Amino acid sequence: MDITPVRIVTLDPPPPRPDRRIAIFVALAAGGFAALSAFAQDEARVEAWFVHGVGPWLAGLPNLITRGLPFSVAEFVVVGLIIGVLVGLGVLIRGLWRRGWPSVRQVLRTALLGIGVALTVADVFLLVWGLSYARPPVEARWGWDKRPHASIEAEELARLARSLVDEVNERYLLLHLAPDNFVPTAAPRPWPEIDAAVDRGFSALQVAHELHPDLGRSRGLAKRQLFWPVTSWLRIAGFYFPFTAEANVNTGPPEWQQVFTMAHEKAHQRFVASENEANFYGFLACIYSDDPFVQYGGYLFAQRQVLRALENTDPIAFGREIRRRLPGVQRDVNDAYAFWTGFEGPVGNVSRAVNDAYLRANGVAGGVQSYGRSLQLVVRYTRDEAGRWPPAPPPVQEETP
Repeated sequence: MDITPVRIVTLDPPPPRPDRRIAIFVALAAGGFAALSAFAQDEARVEAWFVHGVGPWLAGLPNLITRGLPFSVAEFVVVGLIIGVLVGLGVLIRGLWRRGWPSVRQVLRTALLGIGVALTVADVFLLVWGLSYARPPVEARWGWDKRPHASIEAEELARLARSLVDEVNERYLLLHLAPDNFVPTAAPRPWPEIDAAVDRGFSALQVAHELHPDLGRSRGLAKRQLFWPVTSWLRIAGFYFPFTAEANVNTGPPEWQQVFTMAHEKAHQRFVASENEANFYGFLACIYSDDPFVQYGGYLFAQRQVLRALENTDPIAFGREIRRRLPGVQRDVNDAYAFWTGFEGPVGNVSRAVNDAYLRANGVAGGVQSYGRSLQLVVRYTRDEAGRWPPAPPPVQEETP
């Protein structure tokens, strides 16, 4: 009998099917999102482990790349994403035209892949910045929640308005040495120097109120937007882009407004997520700066916010304080109003609705209305400080020839 040896051939297991790989991808992304969402339920843990722990290190990775660049990487990323979406839609429409409708399985597979990508983006967003929405509110961090909360009366608003009008007038005179310079107030120094003055304001604020040292650490130069007409039509004065860790400033509005926007977005860089708190920290960074122009931008922001509230509660006091403004200050306010009213329209309304939905999705009560709630924080701060503001810088000395 002829016995032929039998060779046993082992076959490698077949590679996982594409549908299975997509399912694993979606499951991992969903698991990460669920874990991060569970982590965000503990405010104290978010504050200690993320905001003052791993968060700055994670955000610092893209910041190492972008902070030294003179342009905004975020703008080009956003433009690239918009172009990519439009090209993708074009390819999809072309494919449908040429090959007809896809099968149900193909549609479900594409939808599942899209869900996985969206969850992954959400995971990265939470890891590099988004978890800061879950930190304790500033009232708790500053100890105000342990004190009785008093409503804001018209008399208190009138006193605050008078104080802010005085502060703004004083800074205007420091800058211009006259009640009216007949042109809008412009930055007296280059953008990097103004940026450094805002960073010094954050550092001084941190020292004065014994806040966490992370607040005083610089995150690099704020970026001036190249496509500012687009963001102006969208009614956006600035934005923080977590994926590149950049504070972006619309350079279309008057420069005194830009400096406050810079401080607001730099507050976001420091993991101050909610808009009312970013306004509050931005205002304090401005007034704690040693630069009168930076102080001017911060005080004038707060003055306008207080006066808008005073107009509704005491129109007579409102009119009195408006008349106390220096002519040059009123010129600056009119200039800002003229700029933004020139960009009113349906595009801005859509942008506002999108921003409102984004803020509400991240747990910000009131959506875009939260911007105006910084007035309450400014009032609580003045109560805590007994109405005292940081000292003004010395008068600007003119150089002698």
